[in-house]
Amino acid sequence: MKNIFFAIIVSLLLIACAGTEPKGKSMSDDLGSTEKVALLRERANEFWSAFVKRDYERVYDIYDPFFQSRTAKKSFVGQLGMLQYHDFEVKDIKVEGNVAKVTVKVVYSMPHYTVKMQEFKVPETTTEFEEPWLYVYDNWFKEYYLQSIEAGIAKY
Repeated sequence: MKNIFFAIIVSLLLIACAGTEPKGKSMSDDLGSTEKVALLRERANEFWSAFVKRDYERVYDIYDPFFQSRTAKKSFVGQLGMLQYHDFEVKDIKVEGNVAKVTVKVVYSMPHYTVKMQEFKVPETTTEFEEPWLYVYDNWFKEYYLQSIEAGIAKY
């Protein structure tokens, strides 16, 4: 008799708990609140600030996990440094669910480099462009996107 009573109580508790929502709602269900946009602005500023500081390990950490799964941090960090970023400004943010476009203005230069008998040098130049960001797990990540072939690693 005790076992039946205990089984009924446990069943009622499980049924009652099944209908409750978790306490903290995931922001991935959030389609563009001011908090989600503010988090993206913070992450974009962190990303470009790391480029200006030449903290390429931090830059790597903010790229999307799909890119990180295919590219070793050491390999990525070893490729950077030819372009030097001097300043940036996050101009505009457009959020559509878990995908966003961030318009950024950057000031960059390239010191004198010689590669295979060709010389390269770019004076301080200002440019503005739009870049893709993805909301994954619990934060925004800069999508690694190759503009030249108009493709990234993430499939969505």
